[in-house]
Amino acid sequence: MRQQRKEPKLRTGLLREVHRVAKIGTWEVTEDEELLWSAETLELFGVSPDDFTGSIDAFFDLVHPDDIEGLKRLEDFEGSQDDYFNAEYRVLHPDGNLRHMRQTAIVLRDPHGNPCGFSGMVQDVSDQIETEAKLRQAQKMETIGHLSGGVAHDFNNILAAIMGAAELLQYDKRSDRELVESIIAAAKRGGELTHRLLAFARKQPLRSTQVNVVDTICGIASMLDRLTGADIRLDLDLAVDTWLIDADPAPLEEALVNLTVNARDAIDGAGRITLSCRNRSAGHNHDTGPDYVEIALRDTGSGMTDPVMRQARDPFFTTKPVGKGSGLGLSMVDGFVKQSGGELRIDSIKGKGTTVSLLMPRSKTRASFATQTPGYVWQATTESVLVIEDNHELAGLLQKQLLSLNFQAVIATSRDEAFRAARENDGFDIVLCDIVLADGDRGPSVVTDLLALYPKICPVFMTGFAPETYGSLTGALAQQAILRKPFTLRELAATLHQAQSARTA
Repeated sequence: MRQQRKEPKLRTGLLREVHRVAKIGTWEVTEDEELLWSAETLELFGVSPDDFTGSIDAFFDLVHPDDIEGLKRLEDFEGSQDDYFNAEYRVLHPDGNLRHMRQTAIVLRDPHGNPCGFSGMVQDVSDQIETEAKLRQAQKMETIGHLSGGVAHDFNNILAAIMGAAELLQYDKRSDRELVESIIAAAKRGGELTHRLLAFARKQPLRSTQVNVVDTICGIASMLDRLTGADIRLDLDLAVDTWLIDADPAPLEEALVNLTVNARDAIDGAGRITLSCRNRSAGHNHDTGPDYVEIALRDTGSGMTDPVMRQARDPFFTTKPVGKGSGLGLSMVDGFVKQSGGELRIDSIKGKGTTVSLLMPRSKTRASFATQTPGYVWQATTESVLVIEDNHELAGLLQKQLLSLNFQAVIATSRDEAFRAARENDGFDIVLCDIVLADGDRGPSVVTDLLALYPKICPVFMTGFAPETYGSLTGALAQQAILRKPFTLRELAATLHQAQSARTA
């Protein structure tokens, strides 16, 4: 006779363990408005049975003040026709820890269908909320990255055309030299703006070089002092033996300006800002672990709460009034530091001030600064250049710039035009090609095909933005010079000269 199989029974202890692991608790509100909590619920709310009175008011004392109104309906269920209630809210543990709760309640009814209480479950979903927030942040950054990349590409083409035209005007004796110089300066500032935007989105290659942080800080100290105002004292605490770092000097200076402005705005009235710089080793000595230079800016301002500190690096997050801040300052600093291989840390106590630290990696080259290369001197040349640029206006200006440098220049706005020009001229000495062309074509692909027919051509690339498009430069092309738009006439001449010299060496 086959023995009948018995269904396994779930032990009460095991069920409680499942609830504990899943961070789930149960509760009930009686008709007399007595609140009954399971041991797991008490644990989730961070209270002991002896400290919990079982009243609705005791529950509301634990709820975050901003979420209480949304839960008030649980206190009055008379005449309710709903059978279920769902709610999300935050609770403050006695130790100050903030937790996110999600609960489901079912209305208990008497034999006549009248509501007589509630029964439900509550779950701590703080980890899930944090994960979802990080995912949204990653998606937001990806969207901003795509948007900034496209905008920067088009905007840099416009700036390149403005700068190119203005520089050509410098050679016209009838032009107003001061006015032309102001146009060029404005175009350069626009280029730096897109550079910072791409650095914020972490899509812009940094122009990394060896930087003496102490010299950089001393160089902008007077400007920082003016930014702080008369009532705020700026102190410098700079170690004289600070190592060199590998970084892009321009965004580093801007990072220090942004942090100084944030510190100034956090101080109400008089106060002090201290900018310090010193060596820091992750290991027990300088031969173990990575070495950093710590740049720290400490203020005596209002400080930040934990929620504000967690959001401080988020794009567009700001505690300043409307029109007083974009919320991009600290985000851009964070993007620059991470792209440089460093780390940004924030330490703050509400009412006692904030310290923002930039941990920048020590330079891999333990040498002193290289001397600045002299400016390029115009030389007579008979070299021919094929310009491949799909922006007709910019292509025409590039041709004029090259002619002013005594190059023989021919323009092509597409692959077909480039090959037609190469056949008619039996090749060129140099091809100056945009990385991203119209209709989804890639400059490196066009240049590779040209080199197969004319191997003596020297390639030079240019781009309005330099994100993942650099990935299309593979093999020998990856070693070629790249001009970042907008570029000056001097930069154009120097790059072409250096590329040709390297090719013939």
